[in-house]
Amino acid sequence: MDVDVGFIYTYEREFMSPLVSTLKQSASGVQMRLILVDNASTDGVAEWTAQSPGSLVVRNEQRLGYAANLNRILDVATARYVLLLNTDMYFEPSEQSVSKMVHFMDEHPDCGVSGCGLYHPDGTYGYPARRFQTLETIAARRLGLSRMLGGVVADYLHTDKPRTAVFDCDWLSGCFLMVRREAVAEIGCFDLGFRKYFEDVDFCLRMSRAGWRVMMNGQTWCYHLEQRASKNLLSQDALLHLKSYVRFLKKWGLHPEREIATAVKQKIHRRAA
Repeated sequence: MDVDVGFIYTYEREFMSPLVSTLKQSASGVQMRLILVDNASTDGVAEWTAQSPGSLVVRNEQRLGYAANLNRILDVATARYVLLLNTDMYFEPSEQSVSKMVHFMDEHPDCGVSGCGLYHPDGTYGYPARRFQTLETIAARRLGLSRMLGGVVADYLHTDKPRTAVFDCDWLSGCFLMVRREAVAEIGCFDLGFRKYFEDVDFCLRMSRAGWRVMMNGQTWCYHLEQRASKNLLSQDALLHLKSYVRFLKKWGLHPEREIATAVKQKIHRRAA
């Protein structure tokens, strides 16, 4: 199997059919299997497994958090690569983005995790490749100071890069992560200490510190119906986002990017030897 594609179903019925149908049409020439985590729903996922023979269903008896569910996918995956998706995604079949991402990983054997371009249905760009957040970034994005600190946000989102660019980045949006299973075996799964938010940042950082590249492949793209529940500063999700950031800082400090370049060089040297 080339790629296992995993996502989590709770009650997002309106997203599932577009995701499953367009996903199947975006992987020509590669062997793909769906892994659906039924997160203790009452209606089940039979409707979508029927559309994809050979699918694997992992059912939770009780509701689990996001990182725990991602780990359930990684635990049962057997393909060379695992594509972790949010349910609010869909694809343009003619773009063949899943196939292109599999080939991209084949062409970059030192890449542990990669992402593709993300567009919203209105045509705006999602900027999935990002630098590690700083206190200035948080202030600009959470406290309405983006005009005052606009350069900080632009730097954080790599807005200077062409949207078709291929480049290394600090982390990628967790809504679309193409993961090398060999790399996961080395660094481990997602940190369950992050209930929601920053589990993707932490995962990518651990990849880099182990010498695996984190890469943005702008040569292909898909759609994301981004919700951003944490956008409202006074919401429960915003508070959870802040708590996750504080936990991230306690774990890695204010400058997590330090020593990553050294780790990558050491990995390359070991492989060459």
